[in-house]
Amino acid sequence: MKKLFSLVFILIFSLVFSGCSGGSSSGSNKEKTGGEVTIWATNINVPVLKKAAEEYKKDHPDFQLNVVEMANDDIRSKVITGLQAGGQGLPDAALLVDDGIQGYLDKFEESFVNLSDKGFDDHAKDFPKYKLDSVTKDGKIYAMPFDAGPVGVFYRKDIFEKAGVDGTKIENWDDFLAAGEKIKEKTGAAMLSYDTNDSTVYTILLSQQGLGYFDENGNTTLGSAESIKVSTLLQDLAKNDLLLGTPGWNAWVASLSEGKTATAIAGAWLIGTLQQQMPDLAGKWDVMMLPAFENGGSRYANQGGSSFAIFSQSKNIDETYKFLEYFTTNFEMQELAMEGGLFPSYLPVYESELFSKPVQYFNNQPVWKVFADAMDKIPSVQYSENDAVARDEVIKAQAEVVNGTDVKDSLEKAKNRVENRIK
Repeated sequence: MKKLFSLVFILIFSLVFSGCSGGSSSGSNKEKTGGEVTIWATNINVPVLKKAAEEYKKDHPDFQLNVVEMANDDIRSKVITGLQAGGQGLPDAALLVDDGIQGYLDKFEESFVNLSDKGFDDHAKDFPKYKLDSVTKDGKIYAMPFDAGPVGVFYRKDIFEKAGVDGTKIENWDDFLAAGEKIKEKTGAAMLSYDTNDSTVYTILLSQQGLGYFDENGNTTLGSAESIKVSTLLQDLAKNDLLLGTPGWNAWVASLSEGKTATAIAGAWLIGTLQQQMPDLAGKWDVMMLPAFENGGSRYANQGGSSFAIFSQSKNIDETYKFLEYFTTNFEMQELAMEGGLFPSYLPVYESELFSKPVQYFNNQPVWKVFADAMDKIPSVQYSENDAVARDEVIKAQAEVVNGTDVKDSLEKAKNRVENRIK
């Protein structure tokens, strides 16, 4: 009996000891730093993140980064699925397009790490207000601002000169229309091409006036005075045969390379597209800010841009935060991002010589500085979880107004459709 009691005691002691050891080990694994950090990001960001990780590892040798490359649409789809499943299947962090972040926060705020509590507010002064506003809810920052898309009007300097038009003299949209008429008459080129499958130009011109598709109260801005100005401009361009509609990205790019249009409205990222896809047009492009809707009005807007969010379910929150804080607020890392084809939103990096260097492709003009100087002038825009619904209806209304439908009537019907869909 004594032997049996001893065996049972030893067995129980062993199990208890083993259980305690297992619990302790599990806890330390959960809290330890240096674990592999997984981030979802789009293709252009992947090599930049990997290079940044190599630099970071010099002072953090245990750090490991796993970057999973995905298209923006795939990231959006998988993030929504993961959020609805309570965080299941999500990575430690993801690079999210700015215009979707508020929609996530409205429904799943608890699934995102409050970065203000982690200390990121200390860096707020180093980012433009419009970027911070897109990642802030109730005064708290939930994503680290990264790349941006300050907008300009890229124009064919050779076509302008052939028509006797000086791009530097265009200050408002009336000037733009008048210049377009001269260019059409002298060269046969349209003044502006746009993607008929998207609402990009409409969205940019609305945000130039400080509006998104919805206001802060959740009411759609379709039918507002600002939206009427945008649609009227598009209609005026169309009825004067100055607007060229192209079905999709490839057709739009072709319209630029083939000289069918004199201008393109796009974010600063178009610099890389032009240089890479149209090298034979070097020296024939220049850039100006958006014309104003009224003299002295805003000439600034943003297209695109993204920020890094960390998910609450991550077991590597601290390690992920430290790496992304380093990546998004380090001068050299932002220079690295720029060299990789991205336009950083970290304000101190605009002092880099990379921004003041003349760009041969653009007649040796420092085009990067032109966009950098615009960053603190871009209006903030309200984003909503219902933006995709409004975008669908804007594309329909856009097609109507360029074909001559009454602007106010078209926008009012689009507004009603949006309101019915989001009830």
